[in-house]
Parts: sequence; structure tokens; C-alpha cells
Amino acid sequence: MADDEQRPVRPTELVTSAMRSRSVASVINQLRDMIINRRLLPGQQIRQEEMARVLGISRVPLREALRVLTTEGLLTHRPHQGYFITRLSAEELEQIGNLLEFLETELLRTVRWPNEDELAQLHAINRKIVKAAHDADVSAVNTLNRQLHTQIFRLSSLGIYLTEAEKFWTLSEPYRLLHVATTDATVAIEQHEQLIDALAAQDRGLCLRLLAHHRRETHAAALTMLARDQGDLSGLAAG
Repeated sequence: MADDEQRPVRPTELVTSAMRSRSVASVINQLRDMIINRRLLPGQQIRQEEMARVLGISRVPLREALRVLTTEGLLTHRPHQGYFITRLSAEELEQIGNLLEFLETELLRTVRWPNEDELAQLHAINRKIVKAAHDADVSAVNTLNRQLHTQIFRLSSLGIYLTEAEKFWTLSEPYRLLHVATTDATVAIEQHEQLIDALAAQDRGLCLRLLAHHRRETHAAALTMLARDQGDLSGLAAG
């Protein structure tokens, strides 16, 4: 056998690699959840040794997870300092809002009309939002809200647009969650029902108008939350 012939991969190596991938994915999901639900605040530094201890993991999967979340924009890496939770400025959030307006409009403009089963699924998600709001489960309301919008946009064939939209949703989600936590969910729930009914009626113009109104309210609230958040953080720094 030639010396440079590739060595076969042992089954144990495949298992170890798969387990490592699952471990990193789990850490990514845990950290992302902590950021979105504001257990880690904008501007806060992640101290790797402490975080590894909190999560009960080694620093190897943690470092990989930090790199992934940096590419998503949720974390910012500063040379010789470490990783910090990204703190958006009002201008950055405004840019995200403008990009989402374009992406979401194009997605909704190109969706195919949902069938009865798909409409029933959308109504079911909205009913879950009603229950989560009644239970004051802010995280569940936020997750289900994103699930409903994603399910509608997946009816479009513009996969790259959807991928980009999801990236910007994640980046702005901590501020969206503040909006969810401090506003009456019944307004969004009613807007969802109107949008689903417009989809059922195959009225694209109405769909686009409803989405634009819904997005404007959410974005304005997120900007308000950002301003309040920055004020709170400035107060903490001054103290």
C-alpha cells in the first residue's frame, strides 16, 4: 500500500466528530437564547472560563460557538479583549429595519397562496401565541411570532432572501423581545389573524399593507426600547 494513500476513517472517529458537532450546536443554541432573552446584556463581555463553568462544558466547544455567533452578528470580537454582546446603535437598527422592509416585502410579494392545511397551521400557531401571552411566557410569544412569520415567508421561492431576513431578525431580536415584553400581545395577535385571512382571500395588496403596518409598529417599538436600553446602560455605567 502506498504511503500517501488516505487512511480510512474509523467509525469511532465519526461518532466522536458527530458528538462534537452536536455539542457545539447545543452551546450555540444556549448562548443565542441567553442573548435573545437578555440574560446576557448588550455590551456585556463573555468571560470564557466563567461561561464554560456555567454551561458545564470545556472551553473548546465554547470557543467554536463564540466564533459562530460572531459571524451571526450577535457577538463582537475585540482583539486582545475578547467577545462582547453586540450593542446596536439606533442607526444600525434603522438600517436593519430598512433591509427587512425590502426583504419581507419581496418575500410576501412572491409567496404562493397557502392551502387549507397550511392556513390551519398558521391559525394554530397564532392560538399558541394567545396561550403563551395569557401565561405571560414572553420568550414563547417571541419564538412563536417568528415561527408564524417564517412559515408565511417560506411560501416564497426566494430562499436567499429568507436566509438574509432570518439573519437580521436574529440580530435585532433582543430589542424585539423587549417590545414583546412591554406591549399588549393582543394587538399583534389580531394583526396576525388579519394577515392570515388576507392570505386565505388571496388578496396580495391587503397582505402587503397589513405586513407594512405590522412591521412599522414593531420597528418603532424596537427603536423606543433601544433608546430606553441605552439610557439604562448609561445609568449603570455612571453609577
